[in-house]
Amino acid sequence: MIISGSQIQNIMKIYNEQNKVAKSASGKSVAATPKDEVILSSKAQEFGPMLEKLKNMPEVRQDKVQEISQSLQSGSYQVDSGAVANKMIGRLMADQLPD
Repeated sequence: MIISGSQIQNIMKIYNEQNKVAKSASGKSVAATPKDEVILSSKAQEFGPMLEKLKNMPEVRQDKVQEISQSLQSGSYQVDSGAVANKMIGRLMADQLPD
């Protein structure tokens, strides 16, 4: 499954809005009026910790950079042009998906 950048941004926006609502609600005093309640599915609850892991991951995988650098220097680096083209087309199609 390919996930587009715009889909991730939409999910992040929703998640951040939910956090803002939760933070502002926790800072208010208790009122006598009934409160709204939000119940998140188990999948939605799993999303928070995964998002934190994603934020803590390095943007550059040094092991891959080192491996490719060594291959380039030794002259053994081979590019599969078909695989590159397939990834480019797949990425283009994913970015065209509706939000």
